[in-house]
Amino acid sequence: MKKPEKCCEMGTYKCQIPMPINGRIRGIDFCIADIVAALNAANITTVASCCGHGVADTTIILEDGRDLLIREFDEKNHMTNMK
Repeated sequence: MKKPEKCCEMGTYKCQIPMPINGRIRGIDFCIADIVAALNAANITTVASCCGHGVADTTIILEDGRDLLIREFDEKNHMTNMK
């Protein structure tokens, strides 16, 4: 699969890569695949994720019920909320 140059539009799955998680192959958005892989390698199992596609915050849902929100950093305003 060719590496995507940017996030795909929300609702499309063409920028996902297959990743084995908990015995199943899941489609993970390319731009957050490294983070999802690192969490799972550290035995922090993820059950769902979405990069936000430039319109929402990145969300990674963990098996233990916690949600990780990843926001873009802005030098002037510190954190930006994409919503």
